[in-house]
Amino acid sequence: MLSPSLAFRPASVVARLPARSGACPLSVHDLLAPASAAGIVLPLVQAPIAGVARGALVAAKELGAVIGLGLPPGVPARAWFDGIAAAADEVAAGLPIFLSADVVVEGEGATQVEGATQRAWELVDAGLTHIAIDVGAIAVAERGRVAGEVAQAAFERGLGVEVVIPLVESQAGSRAAALFEELAEHGQTPDLAGVRCPAPRDDEEARLQAAMLARISQAIEGVPVMRRGPSSPRLLELLRASPVKACEDGGAAAARAVGLVPAAEPAPGEPPSRESPLERAAGTLSAEEADRLEARAYVETVDLLERLGAAGGAARVVRALEEAQVDR
Repeated sequence: MLSPSLAFRPASVVARLPARSGACPLSVHDLLAPASAAGIVLPLVQAPIAGVARGALVAAKELGAVIGLGLPPGVPARAWFDGIAAAADEVAAGLPIFLSADVVVEGEGATQVEGATQRAWELVDAGLTHIAIDVGAIAVAERGRVAGEVAQAAFERGLGVEVVIPLVESQAGSRAAALFEELAEHGQTPDLAGVRCPAPRDDEEARLQAAMLARISQAIEGVPVMRRGPSSPRLLELLRASPVKACEDGGAAAARAVGLVPAAEPAPGEPPSRESPLERAAGTLSAEEADRLEARAYVETVDLLERLGAAGGAARVVRALEEAQVDR
């Protein structure tokens, strides 16, 4: 039913996929508008290994939900993409997904910016469709320039761009708004403003955090907000009816699933591998253990999708994409 969505895959993704693959990684740049029009909060699940991704993809396919999968730091991007693509082709062919990775800029010095820019290009070439640029360590006056430089790879390929801002500054509003206004003046408006948040300690704190994110959304009107960090059931339900347009699971699915994986320390003298140590360790699980791992990720993802109201959103998003293409 969702096979028409394959036509919207970016060229950088198609170049990395095997022939006739049904995996459908799309750019958040294309997904946000139709998802927002349908009242959908885009979910993002951190997936350090393919087993977590499979569990999340099965949940999304069953519920008919668009879903994002996140590449954690330290995981080789190309091998990760290959594993995600294989899983998506097998269990969620045609389902719109997006693949996200962080680029943390450690300073505004030339070497630091060059390193972050190179990392962004590597992620784009690996098939990632959404780049989240963390500028929290950058001097305020330099953030617009640095974010624009690092994001150029994604902008050039029509991929999703997110600029992650410190929570304490996003609360003030004006400083965050100035950053996004500066980027817009240079024709580099990000698709999302990421805000890293702590887990709410109780329902009252969840309510306060949802209200804070709503105020941030108002302050930087024109750039949708994505909440990042660990959440709570009540907060997810509140976000469903808030201006927030995307929400990360804070690693909940991965935390529950990878507890089944044995210690993943590389042996002394072990040659470099395309896979992360955690992925290699997961490869030693029995079939029954691997199924349990995927089941744990599945359960956590179902809860995330249902609380965010994401079920059934994929068909609506694909329909909107098709209509927009016809209107061009």
